[in-house]
Amino acid sequence: MNVNINNEYGKLKSVVVASAAYFNPDSLALNNETIKFYAENGGVPSKEDILKEQKVFWNKLRELNVNVLEAELIDGVKGQMFTRDLAFVIGNKFFISNMRKENRRLAINGWEKIINEISSENVIRVPANVYLEGGDVVVDCNTVYVGISERTTMEGVLFLKEVLGSEYEVIPLKLKPKFLHLDVVFTIINPNIALVYKEGIDEKSYDLLNKYNKIEVTDKEQFELATNVFVVDPNNVIANSAHKRIIDEIKKIGINVIEVDLTETAKDGGAFRCMTCPIERDV
Repeated sequence: MNVNINNEYGKLKSVVVASAAYFNPDSLALNNETIKFYAENGGVPSKEDILKEQKVFWNKLRELNVNVLEAELIDGVKGQMFTRDLAFVIGNKFFISNMRKENRRLAINGWEKIINEISSENVIRVPANVYLEGGDVVVDCNTVYVGISERTTMEGVLFLKEVLGSEYEVIPLKLKPKFLHLDVVFTIINPNIALVYKEGIDEKSYDLLNKYNKIEVTDKEQFELATNVFVVDPNNVIANSAHKRIIDEIKKIGINVIEVDLTETAKDGGAFRCMTCPIERDV
């Protein structure tokens, strides 16, 4: 199986997803502000709601000729549908994350058949003493942005620098407290445009994003994970149909927006990008 990711916006060929069939709203770990809010306000989604939204999303990907690879489920493991965190690809290297939360680490076992199809020389496991999760990794050609967050540490940045060598510039971006991953405050749409929630990023780190024209996201939009859209190819972005302003801003730059309702899934703390682990895009 080919693995190749050089950016976040090339034509997507293959992506790993996982069903939400394991989801149990009664056993949610209240480990982020989004989940806490909905749990305390009676709005926790049902498994049936999430599965319906997931089915629509996957079908949209297939309609766009994306090879959707479904990982197997592992009993008793949390957050399996958020495949982005478990692994990531840079160039032809497939990295297996070291997850901060122990109750999520075993989810990668459901990827065994997929990983076995990848050349072993290209599979790299993040060391046990280094915390580095895929949701904190954003790739733009020879630049790799890494969020320093609740889940990823500077040791993760140093590890990537060592593995990738001089071919890549690895830039750490410090997130403000309570934001789990970089991709809930920063997502690249194309080589020139990014969705950004300024209040989620340290000021000095924010200044490192000056190359991008920014679509600024509001507090409410960020809380609903509007930043977490998914670029399928240079002409198509999938976004939550509830976020009309964001959709209109993306359309203004000439990109088609495919609207999918993901309101219930987002209540569990992740959206389109969190639910997908791209492993191959066209250059």
